[in-house]
Amino acid sequence: MSEPATLNGLKDQADGLRELFGQSPPPVHVVCCPSRPSLALSLVNELSQSLVALERTVMWVDEIDFANREQWPLPCKVKFDLSKTLQGFVDLDQSVTPLQPTLWYGLSLHTSRIQESVQTLSDRLMRSGVEFDTIIVSTAALKAESFKHYGARIHCTALTGCEASELNQTFEWLAQTQDQTPVASWGLVLAGDTGTSENTVTWAEEKVKTNLGPHVKVLGHIDMPVAKLPLNSGWHQWPELTAKLTNHLLIH
Repeated sequence: MSEPATLNGLKDQADGLRELFGQSPPPVHVVCCPSRPSLALSLVNELSQSLVALERTVMWVDEIDFANREQWPLPCKVKFDLSKTLQGFVDLDQSVTPLQPTLWYGLSLHTSRIQESVQTLSDRLMRSGVEFDTIIVSTAALKAESFKHYGARIHCTALTGCEASELNQTFEWLAQTQDQTPVASWGLVLAGDTGTSENTVTWAEEKVKTNLGPHVKVLGHIDMPVAKLPLNSGWHQWPELTAKLTNHLLIH
């Protein structure tokens, strides 16, 4: 599969850094849509495929419970929840499953309940015999307690609507996450129909900077409200955005 031209340079950059510094624990990228958790599933699915096309090896950790999946099916049969491995009850190969040669999947509905300190998933993957490049987590709000069990380098990206109530819900999730674990980078994708309210996106971007500071990157905008975004194949409508988000995963 040919790779997008917009990613060639960053792919080379990432390869060069890995050759220079050697293997390191894979970073953890958390993707959340607080107002509609199922969208994290479709976005992570899309980004995982993009990374696989760039010859990256990906661990997809899925925290979306069945009530919030909007009938999005599990991609494979699950033997054990990933939390069982993190607590030392079962081996890693009992809780993660290869969907493709370089894409692995683990359902992790109960990891947020783990209170004791455990060996992180990234450390376990380092000793798995497979060289993983990234861990990408599809999560819902109120699950931030789990992130520290996945790895030390946490990067968070939120998909949020532009209305005040949606932004406030997203800010609450970001604040809760920051209280639970240090976050290396923040990214936001804004979703909203700019035709419904003049300067809606501009207002949302200013509110983001005011509440979270200039270090938070607005990675892009989708000209459709969160509630109307399609789950299946919806991201094909915004190839430039998905390419930019893939770039974000490659360099963090």
